[in-house]
This record gives sequence, C-alpha cells and structure tokens, in this order.
Amino acid sequence: MNRPSDETIQKVIDGLATTEEANTVAEWLATEEGQMHLSHKMDIQALHAKEGYEELFVDHIIPSDKMFDRIVEHGKRRRFRRTILRVAAIAIPFIFILGLGWQVNKKVDLFGKTEYVDVYVPKGERIQVMFQDGTKAYLNSDTHLRYPKKFSLFDRKVYLNGEGYFTVDKNPDRPFMVQMNDDVIKVYGTEFNVKAYSASNLIYVALDEGDISLIPFAKGKYCVKPGEKLTYDRSTGECRISKNQDTEFVSLWKKDILAFKNTPLKDVVADMNRWYNVPFIVEDSRAYIYSYTIVSGNVPLEKMLTDLEKISPVKFYFDGKQVIVSMK
Repeated sequence: MNRPSDETIQKVIDGLATTEEANTVAEWLATEEGQMHLSHKMDIQALHAKEGYEELFVDHIIPSDKMFDRIVEHGKRRRFRRTILRVAAIAIPFIFILGLGWQVNKKVDLFGKTEYVDVYVPKGERIQVMFQDGTKAYLNSDTHLRYPKKFSLFDRKVYLNGEGYFTVDKNPDRPFMVQMNDDVIKVYGTEFNVKAYSASNLIYVALDEGDISLIPFAKGKYCVKPGEKLTYDRSTGECRISKNQDTEFVSLWKKDILAFKNTPLKDVVADMNRWYNVPFIVEDSRAYIYSYTIVSGNVPLEKMLTDLEKISPVKFYFDGKQVIVSMK
C-alpha cells in the first residue's frame, strides 16, 4: 500500500487524526516498510536522548559549602529532568506501538489468539460464507470449512474438506490459502472452484480469474492460469492441467444446477449422494464403465434417475430409502 505522508503520521501520533487517517496509518505500520519506519524513528529519538558532556566546569575556588550544595542540588534537578525526558522519548513510541497493535489486532490476528469457526454443510444443502476481509465462499453439500474469525498478519488461511467456490479479495501482502489436508492452494485475488473431499484421492481445481498455485505435500508447485482446470491425484502425485472448455460448467452447482460432463458413474453417484442425501448401492460392477453428460436443475430425485437411465443401459431404482444401481 502507499506510504502515508509524514504529516498524517504525526497527526496520528499527536492524537489529531481522523478515524480514516488513523486506520490508514495503522494498516501501513503493520507492513514491513511501516515497521522499519518505526524502528528508525525510535533509533533517532534514543540517539538524541543520550546525555551530553558535563555542563558545568567551575575554574575557581568554591566560595562556600552553601554555594557548593546549591550547585549540586541544581545539577541533580537537571539530571532528573533530563532522565525523565529521555525515558519519555523512548517510552512514547512504545506506548504508541502498543496502542497501534491493539487497533491492528481488532482487524487481524496480531497476537495469535484468534478463535476458529467450524462450518458443516449437510448433504442436500448449499450455503455462502463471507470472511471479514470481504472474501466469499460458496460451499457445496457435505462440505467442512474451518476458518479464523480474524486472519493473521501475513496470510489468510482456511481449511477445506469438500467443494467450494471462492471469490477472494485481492491483497498481495497477505495471500489467501486453502488447506486441504496436507495440500495447499495459494491465491492472490481470484475466482476459482476447488473440489477436494477426503473420501477421494483426487483434487479438482478450475480457475476463472486471477492467479493460483497448488502446492502438494509430496512435491513441487503447479501454477494454474485463468480458463484452466487442474486434476491432482494425492495417491500417485500425478498432476494434469488442461484447458477448461466450459469455464462455468464446473461451478453450476452454486446456482442449484446439477451438471455432469463425461463423468464416470462412480463420481456421479457420489455427487448425487451428497446432493439428495440418499445412499447409492451399485450391485453390478459393469455399470462403472459408463460416463454421463447431463445438466439438470434442482429436480426431484426420481426425475433425475429417469433422465440418467435414458443415457446408458444402467438401471436406477429408488425404494424410498436408497437407490439400487444395476444393469437393465
């Protein structure tokens, strides 16, 4: 961020600044440049506060003990005042820093004592969450999200198990990070969809805007560009990045639209289990060879099963409690 003027900084120190000016100076002093500025100012003040040479040199005989006592007492008072000024010159910046730290800590986790919020989206539901920095997260069914009430001074980290679409408020000094078990997505102001359920070894990432990188626990770093999608296998370490031909298709779920494109049956039944909160039992393993492409609104389960049966020779039977999958 831009450095506030010296006049504005001094107004804040003197207690004459507006709320907006105080907030601007507080945010700047929380940066590396601002911390260096404070350190430099303190060094200068400490240097000026050092004692000088002895100020009194008497080149004649003291006329009386009384005169000598008065001079000594006068010197003591001067040294006392000088000591007080020196202590004040050093203490005031520290008091200012403590006050500033209190102001900054109201917005960020400056002292590492923040509380966390745990969110779980049940199967069949979807919700939206907004963080204190303005970042938004749309969460799909059966998703766990853990995030701090106040982000730290140097990064903004959340913990995800499930699927979410993030619209991240840009702040290059405090990257946004999505932790998925041992793997991390590092974000610098962007919009992207990430799907990473702990029950699956696969991580899917689709980037609409901005700049992100996946940093796996095992090795390396994979950068994703806008319009690209990434698939990472946590069990093998294999990563595949390709052009996303239908950029909005991946995140249609946040508009209450269930969509599949060349999706294997295994993933279809997993998503439908979360979407409708109904278990699927695949009785015939031959059904796993089929993939599905379909876009459907938030229709009843029976209607969706009927549409799926039109695509392949696979039968879906709902007995009121679970869906039985078999060959026709």
